[in-house]
This record gives sequence, structure tokens and C-alpha cells, in this order.
Amino acid sequence: MKKSVVYCLAAWAVVGLVSGARAETVFADFTVPGLVRPVHYFAPHAVAQGDVCQTAVIIVHGWGDGVELPAEAPSFVAAAERLTGAVPYVVAPVFPTKQTMAKFKLTDDGRARWCDSMSKATGDWCSPTDDWRGGGDAVGTQMSSFDVIDRLFAVLGDKAKYPNLRRVVLTGFSAGGQFSGRYAAVGKGVVNADVRIDYAPMAPSTWLRLDEDVSWLYGLKDRPRYAAGLTRADILKNLASRRQWNACGKKDLLKRPYTSLDATPMACAQGDNRYDRFLNFRAYVKGFPDWGRQSSFHTFEALGHEYKRAFADPALVAFCCN
Repeated sequence: MKKSVVYCLAAWAVVGLVSGARAETVFADFTVPGLVRPVHYFAPHAVAQGDVCQTAVIIVHGWGDGVELPAEAPSFVAAAERLTGAVPYVVAPVFPTKQTMAKFKLTDDGRARWCDSMSKATGDWCSPTDDWRGGGDAVGTQMSSFDVIDRLFAVLGDKAKYPNLRRVVLTGFSAGGQFSGRYAAVGKGVVNADVRIDYAPMAPSTWLRLDEDVSWLYGLKDRPRYAAGLTRADILKNLASRRQWNACGKKDLLKRPYTSLDATPMACAQGDNRYDRFLNFRAYVKGFPDWGRQSSFHTFEALGHEYKRAFADPALVAFCCN
């Protein structure tokens, strides 16, 4: 991926839910300011430039991405423009692994990367310590993938640059759904006092449960550095105070090797497939009334594990843009 490459995504409405604001939407490659190692993100313009938007949406990619512009972003932008006549300011950070960098023939250029612990011995999954999906640290750093979101939130919280901002949505599908759901549980979740943050995890391979004897990402045991200091009560308090819109396709029934469904014993304990795990998680959340009051559950009736269609779905657009 070359810096400053601009990806023209057709003549869609400009970011910003502001009446009359229109221009051509493009996504460019920037780096998040203020981090110890470069982390790239895609947006129509740099977050440090500011925007007149009322809503910003941070979209986290799936497992096989992490280098190029995540396809979720243009899919959502096109649907938002079609359905609402405008789109929010969209930011799409990327979290590369050694495997994704090799796939795109990128040499180590000093950027942050995650999941060097992944191996056949671990079932091709990462250790919680460097798994970007759950807030693990970039290799050789004490910089969590969740720190990246905190930094983006901090920039969005600058009232001089974002004078109209009232809401931020953190969303993702599949691995991005794991990320956004776990961040809702343990992330700092602060922009500024005038901005609400909502969360929209979709079709994750697994969901977080509050079992202290079950390992992270599945439970609370052996959490990575970023979340290690939180108690179970702290995490439940976060979940009971943060709005979460959870979704999954009703036809999301396939297992490996057809999708990257986690097939570890702890994952299989949550259900046979993604939709089964979604239904079981919905039942689980009902056991925590305060958490349940903050949580809604949406079924994509006609969808399998189809991230582009999920990000173009009217229900997601309505949640993010209304």
C-alpha cells in the first residue's frame, strides 16, 4: 500500500450529515497521529483536518483485510448516500498481520502489526497478547489496537475541529464484529462530554461472555494488557451504559473451511455456527437486565456471512445515520 494513494469511489455525497453539504467522496490513506508506530486508516480526509459532520462512523475490517481500503467502507458510504441522501464522516483503520502484509507483498516498513503469535499450533489463531481483535498489543510495543481507537476518539473530540459532532458509531463485521463488541466492554469509550458513542458488532465468530474462568476472547481470564486492570464489575458497568446494536445473518450457518468460523472448544461451546451463537448470546444477555436494556438484536433475514451486503443493509444505515 502506497501512502497518499487516493481511492475514488464514484461521485457519492460528501461525508457529514449536514443539509446541503455535497461533494465527491474519496478515500485516502493516512496515519493515525500521536502513536508510537504508524497505523494506517482510510478516510475522505485526515481526522486532524476536522469536519462539520454530526455523526462519524469508524468501520473495522474483517480477518483477511488489514492493508488496503476495507471494502466495508465504500459499501456503507454508497448505501448511506442512496438511503439518506448524505453520509457520515467514515474512518476505516487497518490492523495488518504478518500474513496480510505478505499477501500484499509489503516489506516491514515500521508500521504496527499484530498476530505474530498465530501458528498452526494455535489453530491459526493469535494469543490474546497480540490479537488485534481483542485489544492485543502491536508486536514489540505496548500499543493496543484499542489504543488506536482511543486516539481516533481523542482527535474527534476536538470541538474546534468537530464543532457539530454529536455521535460516533464503532462497527465491524466478522473479526471487526469481535473487535467492536470487545471494545464496547473494555474500551475507554470517550470522545467528549457532548458526543455519544454507540456500537454495532455484526456476525462475530464468537461473543464475549463474563465468565472469569474462561480465557479471553471468550471470557475474562488472561485479558491483554489494555484491559487487564478492569474488574468484572467494571466491564459489566461499561456494557450496561453503552448502546449496542448486535446483528447477524439468519443464513450465516457455514463452518470452516467455508468461512473463518472459530472452531476451538471454547468457541464451539457458544454454538455450531455464527447465527446459532448470535441467538445464544441474545439469550445470555437477557440474564443481565442493565446490559440487556442497552442491547438490541437484529437479524438480517436474507444474509449469510456477507459483509458488503450487511454494510449496505437499511437497518444498519438507519442505526448509524439516524
